[in-house]
Amino acid sequence: MKFTDDIFNKTQGEITRIQDSLLGETLDYVRKNSPFYAERFKDKPRLSGVEEITGLPLTSKEDLQRDNGAFLCVGKERVSEVVATTGTTGTQVFVWLTENDVIRVAENEKRHFQNAGFTPSDAVLLSVTLDNLFIAGMAYYAGLKRLGATVVRLGPQSPKKHLELFETLGPSGIVAVPSFVAAVYKQADKEGIPLGSLPFNKAVLIGETIRNADFTSNTLGNIVQRKALLETFSTYGLTEAAIAFCECPVKKGFHSNPDMVFAEVVDDEGRPVPDGAPGELVVTTFGVEATPLIRYCTGDVTFKIPGTCPCGRAGARIGPIIGRKAQRLKLKGTTVYPRTIENALAEIEGIENYVIEAYSGPVNEDRIVVKIGANATQPGLADTVREAIKAKARVTPQVEILTPGEVDKILFEGNRRKPLVFIDRRR
Repeated sequence: MKFTDDIFNKTQGEITRIQDSLLGETLDYVRKNSPFYAERFKDKPRLSGVEEITGLPLTSKEDLQRDNGAFLCVGKERVSEVVATTGTTGTQVFVWLTENDVIRVAENEKRHFQNAGFTPSDAVLLSVTLDNLFIAGMAYYAGLKRLGATVVRLGPQSPKKHLELFETLGPSGIVAVPSFVAAVYKQADKEGIPLGSLPFNKAVLIGETIRNADFTSNTLGNIVQRKALLETFSTYGLTEAAIAFCECPVKKGFHSNPDMVFAEVVDDEGRPVPDGAPGELVVTTFGVEATPLIRYCTGDVTFKIPGTCPCGRAGARIGPIIGRKAQRLKLKGTTVYPRTIENALAEIEGIENYVIEAYSGPVNEDRIVVKIGANATQPGLADTVREAIKAKARVTPQVEILTPGEVDKILFEGNRRKPLVFIDRRR
């Protein structure tokens, strides 16, 4: 498989010309090989480049769920790996990868590791799972191997086991979920181990955001940064497109590899929004053989960052994920996402757990109820919660103080295996 190795030395104009060519190749490929796109594009004219991509229809997750197999462009004998979405928001979606697709995934992650300062001399503790059809563990493992680094495949074992391997193997980097890093810190505190003595100095963090929309660290990011001189890199990944975006050392947005993906940020009608304005992230994959996607709606709300990054790289950057489009709430004319409310709650001491519920309110309005679980009676806690949310989200929801047990019953109602922090009860 051929990659544009010097893509990051190109100007924006050169990148656009490369993407124009790649889009043409991709559209020819899916018209010929994808049952889904052959039907969808049969009456669509050919495009001259990415500037005309909005003339193509969007692909939704429901399309993938409804007819998953119609997206497969190769014979089953060419499939090397199968990965899948978690299925937490509906029917699980399977994504097939050829051997070349796996190489593409590895190259994508290798470049991100290089841009984050990782080298072949690094030993990296991989604290995410490689099983259960999970793409991230496989992708980061493949990327580190392609880089030539040493991979310590521990997976999501106990924080205590991590501390043991930090002491015995001394890895210089870690790939993990931020809240798990926080759990490792908590175990270190319990054992009296200074965080500064932990050997890793670089962390690639997946699955949870550690940035606010203005690129500052959110509460979780600040917790991870308790370890002095730790360089953290936030990521955004998408199973369906077998692609990930990652921060550079400047920490001013997530970089993509523009010869592997074309990113748009669009409004509810699929039209581009102005740079810096929030909209849904839509991606088109390049170089994918088994399951290519054209204008795939991720469901995630972000914003596009124009211009060349201070790190010197051109190409599209996106901001931190603001929230899920389906979870968008409106209260008294203000749009808010549950994630913003969660960030506000994370800064308040004494909260054991919480659940955010949305109900249908007046016309074009929602009603938000935040139920807080607290062990001890804290005078003024409800007021503190309301003020914190108002400061972060510019809305004032209804707040109820309950016991942690009462909140747990809501979080796990219906015998859910995982807690559901946001519950959409709108009609």
